[in-house]
Amino acid sequence: MKFLLLSLIFLSCVKNKNFYKIENVKIVETSTSKEIDFYDFSQKILVYDIILFGEKHDDEFTHKLESITFESMFKNNKKIALSLEMFEKDVQNILDSYLKNEITESEFLQSSRPWPNYQTDYKPLIEFAKENKIPVIASNIPRKFASIISKSGKDSLYKTENIKDLFFEPVVDLQSYKERFFEFMSSIMPTSPMGNLNKENTYMSQLFKDATMAGSIKNFLNANKDYKILHICGEFHSNYHLGIYSQLEKMLPDRKIVTIAIVDSTDFDPQLADFIFVK
Repeated sequence: MKFLLLSLIFLSCVKNKNFYKIENVKIVETSTSKEIDFYDFSQKILVYDIILFGEKHDDEFTHKLESITFESMFKNNKKIALSLEMFEKDVQNILDSYLKNEITESEFLQSSRPWPNYQTDYKPLIEFAKENKIPVIASNIPRKFASIISKSGKDSLYKTENIKDLFFEPVVDLQSYKERFFEFMSSIMPTSPMGNLNKENTYMSQLFKDATMAGSIKNFLNANKDYKILHICGEFHSNYHLGIYSQLEKMLPDRKIVTIAIVDSTDFDPQLADFIFVK
């Protein structure tokens, strides 16, 4: 199965266009309902300041597409940055040190709390950024803070020491997002909806994650106005132009934002994102 997935993606040179050709997947631009090729996709996203790529965390094909999108962005515009949900704001200095070759990979991994699938799914992104001196933003709220909010509410967060600059408060709270969140949580806990979790606190933790990732992007762009950012996140954080998208719309009203999703053909919904890869 792994060989099959890898074989679907290969580098193709067509006359003067150097781009990655993708087999057995189509790309739909939902604003026009038209199917486009990857080259056109790679050119169209260049007009945006922030590209939100919503992923299925455990889908190998998705991670390959992320890497290809990242590499194509760099080939088209050297002033790009990578932002990741998978690293938290309190490890930014460690991440920076690794990217500058100041510490070893072992030291980096020991101190940065990488996700279990880092080696297979996110290392290629980090190594490409390191090789090409591309900034990487550790954008997420530290998980211990998110846990505090889930268990005890957001007010408990402010009783925690040493939290300066490690999170952003939500600037938007949409009822449609809240309803989708509760529906999603119930779907993954069907026998005991939301389990023993406090629904409101869990939702607030989600909002703080969205806001912190958006705020991290905002801070970088305010300091690097001519850069573009590719942000990798779980699909729920960006689908339907909610989550991070909503927070960014409020925080950076003058910036152009685009969303990307990947779905199976049976799950296609044109409202999901601006560009949809359909497997």
